Amino acid sequence: MKFEIKNCWSGSVIFTAEIEATEDTPISIKLGLAVKVAVENRANLDGANLVGANLVGANLVGANLDGANLVRANLDGANLDGANLVRANLDGAN
Repeated sequence: MKFEIKNCWSGSVIFTAEIEATEDTPISIKLGLAVKVAVENRANLDGANLVGANLVGANLVGANLDGANLVRANLDGANLDGANLVRANLDGAN
């Protein structure tokens, strides 16, 4: 299925990912899968709305998450080496 990552301020689509999920899959899982695809494709996720994303164990090395909204995101075990988190909102993130 296709899943869109949107800008947290404008709502415009930043990246569209093809992910393995069903309509019943929780949004946190779908968002996490889409972020992983976006990072693999070196997409610019500046200002992305990633609220509640399940990013457990994600490889986010060098990802541009400048200004991203990661409120309540689960980043347990995620590799954020060299990731740009300037202005990112990490309130309540794990």
